[in-house]
Formats: sequence, structure tokens, C-alpha cells
Amino acid sequence: MEPTSSKRQRGANWSSREVRALLEAGGFCFPSNVTLITGDRLFEIPSIEGTDNVKSSYFQANLQAAHTMCKEYGNVTACQIVANLCVLILYNEATGRICSAFKQLEENRVSNLPQLYFTGYASDVIDSQDISDSYTMTPPMTIPFVAVIYSLNGKYLKTEALTDGLLQLCDTTATLANAAYVFGTYYSYSCSIKALKLWNTAKYPLYFYDIYLKYTNNGQKFLYKVPLRFLDLRKGDILVNQGQTRDWVVTRRMFLVDNLMTVEPSQTSTTQVAKYVRYAKDITIYMALQDGTTDGKIKIPYFTIKYAEVSRQSAEDGAAIQVSFSVQYTMSWSKYYRDFQISCGTLGTLSMLYAGYRTWVWSKRAGRPAIDFPSIVNFFFFLCGAMSNCFFVIAFGVSFYWFIFFKRQDAVYLLHPDGGNIEDWLGLAAAAFALRCLSLIHMIVMQCTVDIFFMDWERPRGISRSQDGKKTTEVPVTIWRTFFVANEWNEIQATRKINKVFQIFATVFFLEVVGFVNTTTKDPDGTINKSADGYQAEQSFIYRFALAVLVYLVIGVVQWIFFTFIYERFVEDQVQQFVDLCSMSNISVFIMSNAQFGFYIHGRSVHGKADADMQEICEMMKREEENLCGQRGLVPDTEAQTFMMSIPRRLRLKYDQVYLPAALEAAGAVGRMEQGRPGSRLSSNKEKSIEAYNTLNKFLCAFIDHSLRDVDYVVKDKTLLESIMDTEFFDASEKGIFYNDNGHSFDQILFYGNEMSLLLFDVLLFCMVDFIWMNYVLDGVITYIITEVAFLIGTYAGIYVDQHYKLPKVDEPSSIWNRIKEFSEQYKKDNPGSSKGD
Repeated sequence: MEPTSSKRQRGANWSSREVRALLEAGGFCFPSNVTLITGDRLFEIPSIEGTDNVKSSYFQANLQAAHTMCKEYGNVTACQIVANLCVLILYNEATGRICSAFKQLEENRVSNLPQLYFTGYASDVIDSQDISDSYTMTPPMTIPFVAVIYSLNGKYLKTEALTDGLLQLCDTTATLANAAYVFGTYYSYSCSIKALKLWNTAKYPLYFYDIYLKYTNNGQKFLYKVPLRFLDLRKGDILVNQGQTRDWVVTRRMFLVDNLMTVEPSQTSTTQVAKYVRYAKDITIYMALQDGTTDGKIKIPYFTIKYAEVSRQSAEDGAAIQVSFSVQYTMSWSKYYRDFQISCGTLGTLSMLYAGYRTWVWSKRAGRPAIDFPSIVNFFFFLCGAMSNCFFVIAFGVSFYWFIFFKRQDAVYLLHPDGGNIEDWLGLAAAAFALRCLSLIHMIVMQCTVDIFFMDWERPRGISRSQDGKKTTEVPVTIWRTFFVANEWNEIQATRKINKVFQIFATVFFLEVVGFVNTTTKDPDGTINKSADGYQAEQSFIYRFALAVLVYLVIGVVQWIFFTFIYERFVEDQVQQFVDLCSMSNISVFIMSNAQFGFYIHGRSVHGKADADMQEICEMMKREEENLCGQRGLVPDTEAQTFMMSIPRRLRLKYDQVYLPAALEAAGAVGRMEQGRPGSRLSSNKEKSIEAYNTLNKFLCAFIDHSLRDVDYVVKDKTLLESIMDTEFFDASEKGIFYNDNGHSFDQILFYGNEMSLLLFDVLLFCMVDFIWMNYVLDGVITYIITEVAFLIGTYAGIYVDQHYKLPKVDEPSSIWNRIKEFSEQYKKDNPGSSKGD
């Protein structure tokens, strides 16, 4: 375009009529037959944040001339200016705007008009698979973006690679800025900038950028135009680029900072300062793999740009702005989502079948052949445990797969999950934890409601006579042995195979101190030791979950192996020590975990007594060491002391006939004490409870000695199928069955025998805390505290339940006492020979 002065010199021979026929616009003269563009809002800069629009001095001085020169003469520079002005109003296509006029120029096929808009649907544009290059993570590749840069006046300036922070407003090092373009790195960098700095046109010049991607095809190099998605692009009052992908309007040109366009025409030369500055607040690059690719081919990338504005007044008041630049990756997750659904459906079905099977086993052991409310409740909790295991396996398997294969791939075929995939996975992990909590509660409740009776085999040591020699009484045995064994049982209830302190300490040590946590970033770098001045992508909680579970379980399994094969063998085995203690104390433990199923620990002393002085104890131990006495087993000439029991229903009925009154008597006494009632009868109640205990002790001892006519048992081994399926197939309704075991069967009602369930609870708790705070040290502290609380509950809840809630409380024990007396008399009548041994 030529200035007016030059045209006047060249047109010196024009007539005055011809001169008067010219039109003036922006310092240029046009023939009168040219129609200048007009509009009420033609020179306004639309506000982004809803404030008043500003009439632009630059638009008023240059828009009409540039549009006319482009439309009438196809002037290259003028057409570039028109394109820039359309970009400056963020592609607002409202009637009377320059972008609407630009669209008309496109329809009229004006020559030299730059392309601002992509044709066709936006979904077709960004799903294009024309890029033939393959990208790898090993070795790492840089995405070759370039920018063609234009000045405000439409002049081409240069073509430059998007490196060294070209499109990033944050001041940072070249190393950190260039990490954005390392393929596979989920880049995110944000900073705060003093708003007043944006008015510095030297530091933040108003340039325009067309973005291209370099690629090769058949050995030739090409540039592929990169689409831009302006989130503030409006059609009328609708933000079209925030709706469905198909309806987006993708464009080609952008700017970073506009600090010139809001200078108003009314301002003098000394006050020509922009009323407010518009700037690219958020820029995000989206990269997507081609569907079904296994060699790292990508779709065309696109930029998403969000603009914001800040007023001069706010800037002078000290306001600061936040800007960010990020790179996101995505791929088609349909195959993985289908596999995810199949896994959940298949394992979930198996879990329901397993829960149904465990409920059937429980109902058979509990003597409940029909489906009733307790069966439904137990099915629910069995299902919680099974589904928790199922969800945990899927969640860990998926996260571990993503973690390992993302970090170790060469040609890229797998990316970090996003969007709904993360939500589905997180919901699965959270469900696994919630269900595991319910399963843990069920385990503790079952442990607290087990019926345990400590059978004392000790017999009176003689007969004492009164001073007048007329009255004789048996010398009673002491109760301290029973108290001591019961106390030891209470201590091992919540004992675990792993050391919780070492478990937490070792896990945090490897994750934080050794630096395993450095591998969980959203970038291809899977090394532990990373450069301090290099860029580190944000942590992925999916990768953190996979790593934490892996490390936690490995340490737990190593502890279990060490404890089982070394510590228990060469140092101490607390469970076996408890069995030995029972033998030394002449105390057997009769455990009924269900109505017709339980465990038996045979602690009857081979010496016939345990209430002896030091010398007698030493002599008894020496005889046992030299094999001068029988073996400790229940069956003669065997060592088996622990058994699983299928209890005949007749035994359970007689047990309840004595046990329930005794328990109810104790409960009634406790109830009166809690309610503050007079305790005048408390002493009498205790005496009756003691008598009930003695009666029950004699009854169970007689059962073990095969001294009951109508209630008996046999000892046998479980079949292989019974052992595998953890059930009993033989009918024990008439005669009980004692199954030989490995000495640890009663672990099932202790924390000791449920280590895997507890370990899964610990690791899920650790990871759930990590989802909230993303701090492994804090995760360890909170996990330790909660597991200690669970330990205390497991240790003391059973005692509290026995005293308060296992049976109903009664106030009047007379009828109960009559039932005990009736049973005792009937017992002596049915078993006249059993009293000799007693």
C-alpha cells in the first residue's frame, strides 16, 4: 500500500473533479465507487470478562483501509492485517465485526487472503491421521513444532521453532521450557507475573503466530498446519468451542499478549496507554495417538487457548496474573475399557459364587440349613471380602500395567489414562478399600463372638478334715493356671506375623529415601536419580498406587517368609508356645467358632497334674525329655494336640444348656453393677456361676474322654478335597469328628491366621491416604495409627462383647440356677462312672 502523499505527487495531472471523487480511509485514497466497510461495533474490542467494550484507536485508523486494499486489490500486507484484526477480537463472528467481513472475503475467493479457518468439521480435522512419523520414548524424541511469526502490520518476520519458551509467558530456563516438547511428557508449568509488566511492549510485543508441525513422508519434509481452539470464540452469545467437538471452530493464528489494541482514540499522544491488556492465560497442547497404533503414530495435535484480561488500574494497584502452559496426551481407550469391564464382570461373578459357597459352608457349620437373616448378613460380608479382593486385583493389575509399560515402551502405543478412565479406576480402588473395611469389621466381630472354654484337667490334690475330724472336703485346685492361659490367649488374639513398625518404615524408606517415588511422574523417564535442574512432570496417583502396592506387598511377603521359615523355626512360634503352655498348665481350650464347628487344643498334661512345686515340675520335664512318659497327643502314642471339630448337634444342645445359664448369670450380675443396683446378692451369684463353670468343665472333660454315652467323636484326617475347599463333607450330626491339622488351624479366629486380609487392608489404607495428601511419609504415619487402633479393638473387643453384648442380661437367676442343677443331676445319672475321675 502507498501513502496518500505519494499518490498525490503521482496524480499531479489529475483534474480537481477526479480528486474530489476519491475517498480517504486510514491515510489512503480510494475511488468513489469503492464501498468502505462500516458497522456500529466495527472498531470495538469485545471484552472477554464481560466489562465494557473499548473502541480501539488502531482499529479506527487501519481497519477500513486494510479491508478495502485486500478486497479490491488483493494486497498481501493488507490481507494479513485483516486476518490479524480478526484474531484480535478472538474470532468473534457477530454481524458488524471484522471476522464476519473476513468470512465474506473467503467466500469471494479474494487473492492473497491468508487462511484463518479450517474447513469441514473440527472432529474430522483433529482426528486426521495424515502424520506418518513414528514417535518413540527410547530414545526420547522432541515434537518439531515451528511458528511462522507476523507483526501487527502484517509483515512476515521469521519462522522459528517452538523452543526456549517461545509461546510461554513464564520466565524459566530453556531446559524446563523445552521439556514441554519431549514426546510423552505430561508437561505443566504455571507462574505468577506482575500485571504491570504486560504493558512493556519490548518484552511482550504483539506478534501473531501460525503453528506448524514438521513431518516426513517418503523421505520428503513437510509442514502440517496445527489447529487452534480458542475457548473464548463466540458465535453470538454462544461459546462454540466449549461444546461438542463436532461444533468447534478451529483456527490457525493466535497471539500471546495484546497491549496495544485498547488504546482509545480520545487519548492524547502522552496518554496512549492500553486501557487493559489481554493475554493467553492458559495454553494446552493436546496430542493423541492414532487408533490402533503400535508404532507411535499420532493424530494432528491441536492447541487450546484461554484468554483473560487485566485493567491498567488493577495493574497499577499491584495485581498479579496467573498463566500456565501444559501438554496433554490421549489415545483411544475403547479396547482397555472393554477389557476393564470384562475383568470386573468375570471376577465379580466368581466373587459372588465364592461368597455363596462360603455362606453355605458357614450355614452348615452354624447348623442353619435354611436361608435366614443371619445367613443373608454373612453372605453380604463374605461378598464384601471377595469383591474387595476382586477389585484390588483389577485396580493393581491395571495400574501396574500402565506404570510398567508406559515407562518401558520404545515406540509409543500406551499413554497415561485420562478423563473417565481415571474416574472408573479410582472408583474401583475406593470400592476395594471400603469393602475391605467392612470385611475387617466382620472378621473382628466373628472373632469377638467365638465361644471359648478353658478346660481344667487338674484334679483335687487330696482330702482335708475339720478339726473335730467329722467333716472332710476336697483340697481345691488353683485357678491361676486357667487365668494365665486365658491371659496368653487374649494377648495372641491380635498378634500378627509381620512387624507393623518395620513394614511402614521400610516402605517409606524405599519410596522416599531411596527415591522410588521419582519414577511415578507423568513422563517417559523411569530413572530414580533425576537431574535437579531438569523438569519433573507431576506425580501420577495411578503410578503412585502401583508402586506403593508393589513395594508394600513385597516387603510384607518378605517379612512373612522370614517369619514363617526362619523366625518361627529358630526363634519363637507364639502359637505353638501357647499350645505348649496349655500342656504345661494342664489346660485344654475348647473353641466353638460356629454352633457346630470349632477347634480344640488338647493341653492335658501327660503327667496327670501341673499344680506342683519346682522340684516336681523339673522331674516331670526330665521324664518327658527322656521319653519316660506318654506323648501329649489326644490319641495315644501321637503328638497331635490341635484339631478342627465338627460338633454333633446333641453336644451343642447340652453345651448351651449349661453355658447359656452361666453366661446369663454373669451378664445379670454385670447389668446390676452397671445400673448401680444394690449388690447384696452378688456374692451368691458368683458362687452359682462358679458351680456352673465346674459343671461345664466336667461335661467337656467327659466328652473328650469318651465318657458320655450319647455324645462321642472320632479322630481322622481330612480328605484332600476337604482341605482344598475348606469344608467338611461327612455328617457329624450323631457323632463328632476331630480332624487332625498342622497345629495352626485355630489361627483362623486370630489376626495371626488372617495376615493376607490385614495386609490388603493396610496397603489399601496406605494408598487411600496417598490419594488425599500425595505424601508417603504422612501415609505411613496415618496407616500405623489406624492399624494400632485395629490391634487394640481386636485385643479388647472380645472381652467387652463377652461381658456386655454376647448374651442378653437378666436380673433374676433363680430359674437359671435350677436349670444348672437339673443338668448336673441328669449328667451324674447318665454317667455314673464319670464321677470317679472327677
